[in-house]
Amino acid sequence: MEQVQIKAALEQVGVDYDKGLERFMGNVALYHKFLVKFLADGSYKAFVNELATEDLGAAEKSVHTLKGTAGNLSLMRLFAAADETVQAIRTGKSLDEIRKLAEQVGECYDEACQAIRLSIGE
Repeated sequence: MEQVQIKAALEQVGVDYDKGLERFMGNVALYHKFLVKFLADGSYKAFVNELATEDLGAAEKSVHTLKGTAGNLSLMRLFAAADETVQAIRTGKSLDEIRKLAEQVGECYDEACQAIRLSIGE
């Protein structure tokens, strides 16, 4: 897939491709390499497992890590959803509210991963 097509596919799921590329000093190959590496990041799975066991302290750390990684790669839709979830945990929102936000995180995560796999490959 050509870079223009990759950019379009990623932007459809909330990636600020130009900003991400800027963070990697315009090095397309390096940016793409780190996007693919994101697919193996364990923060999201850890967050899901910790939330399932209601370990909110650990869940907050994992979703915060996910937020940071998403921000660094300019996965802005995922970043925003993770940020909202971090804030909900930190401010003591109910577990039901946190779970609803976690669903949004999951949807954004899945969309981003699918777009990366389809456009850049594993």
